[in-house]
Amino acid sequence: MVKLSAIKRIENDAHKIGGVVSLAQGIPSIGSHEIIRDEVIKAIKKGDVDHYSLSAGVPELKELIVKRYNLDLASSEVIVTAGAIEALSAISLTLFHSGDEIIIFSPYYVAYAKVLGISGAKLIPEPLSEENNWRPNIKSLRNKITEKTKAILLCSPNNPTGTVFTKEELEEIGAIALEKNLLIVCDDVYKEFYYTPEKPYFIHDNPLFRKNLINIISFSKNFSLSGWRIGFLMGPPELVEQIFSIHDTLVNCAPVVSQYAAIAALKFEERILPEVMAYYAEHRKLMGEYLESLAEYVDFVWPDGSYYFFPKIKNLKDSEKFCFDMLRDAKIAAVHGSAFGEGGEGHIRLCFGRSKEDITEGMTRFKNYLTKWSPSV
Repeated sequence: MVKLSAIKRIENDAHKIGGVVSLAQGIPSIGSHEIIRDEVIKAIKKGDVDHYSLSAGVPELKELIVKRYNLDLASSEVIVTAGAIEALSAISLTLFHSGDEIIIFSPYYVAYAKVLGISGAKLIPEPLSEENNWRPNIKSLRNKITEKTKAILLCSPNNPTGTVFTKEELEEIGAIALEKNLLIVCDDVYKEFYYTPEKPYFIHDNPLFRKNLINIISFSKNFSLSGWRIGFLMGPPELVEQIFSIHDTLVNCAPVVSQYAAIAALKFEERILPEVMAYYAEHRKLMGEYLESLAEYVDFVWPDGSYYFFPKIKNLKDSEKFCFDMLRDAKIAAVHGSAFGEGGEGHIRLCFGRSKEDITEGMTRFKNYLTKWSPSV
């Protein structure tokens, strides 16, 4: 029997218990912008959402994506998908096969193993260095490559560590992919979530790497459209053409009403995103200050991106037991670090995408729990 992911299991148990403050699942605490809702209502009243769209997406949305993400991109290089997971599923079923190896920087998002595993491919973890603020080791990455290696999966900003890869790191990864003829799959779900003074560099910015690159982007977090299940992938036309048939088989087309929400999001992006990112920057500061007050119990790195902290609980050996005990005894939900693969044990993931009220109450409960907890419990 296939088990639910750790995130879904903790949320399901939290729902059964009741009265739980959840800092577990990465659900945005702000709703979709009013202007998106208004634009969708207009589309509904006009009857634009009542029928299938073209399988690859509403042409207007694809044109907006091309304009927004790359002026050299052709619409044939874009497929609008039912969220990032559907995009990754279509990629996995199309391009990977049993025996293939996919190198993935660890810790990594819990769903990757299952989604990529449906192809029979094997994940090869490449640890990020916790001692070096969760940075990649390029020499170690190169040593992981074998004849079976098919791809490298990137997630920057990273979930769960919040690491934003530097231009130098990404250029080196891209150069290795070109040299070894490897595919790079980029999960860019948190592309706009960065807290550095300057906008980060993304590997897609360099045209040299695009023939080996597939990007997955979602509207779930940045535009608070997680319930609408809408995203897209873009890549070389010869690969996108192959992926297209699997995408068509899986979902026919992304939900059309959600595509119109995405159209509105891109049209009014300059009005929406600055407010959203300022909101999460405040929440990052709030949670980080709570963690700083817990220096006796935790070590942590301020995340440069995403909306997660990944603190290490001192002397913790079993993070799964810790999180489920804390859920039961303190009614606070967090995700155990061991769910994120190698390097995650001893940590927990806390989402600061939740409301300030939830962060304040959740971190207060967390502090109270830590003061009474001991490794032997």
